[in-house]
Amino acid sequence: MNKKYVHGYEARESERLVDQATTLADILHSDTVYPAGSNVLEAGCGVGAQTIILARNSPNAKFTAIDVSKESLRAAKERVSSKGFMNVSFHQSDIFHMPYDDNSFDHLFLCFVWNIFRNR
Repeated sequence: MNKKYVHGYEARESERLVDQATTLADILHSDTVYPAGSNVLEAGCGVGAQTIILARNSPNAKFTAIDVSKESLRAAKERVSSKGFMNVSFHQSDIFHMPYDDNSFDHLFLCFVWNIFRNR
């Protein structure tokens, strides 16, 4: 996919996304907790703003966070690593062409990804 990332790659925009996720965390994630041992796919992880919240709320679940953007994945890895979370792996992938077999995950988390559907 060669389309430009809807949010862009400026540092200020990444900060805005993190601020948005943090502000909405209690509303969006008050009951988002996955059982221990769960394999969770976060499709469209962006800069990792939601990923941190997911990893913190479910420390005994394993997360696979994917995004089409190398720049966003780099930022997400740095953000998650800086908080010390070890239960997240990152992979570059288009959510319409993922390299995973059916039934690879127990749960799917998707948040703020609607723009890509609008542009298809």
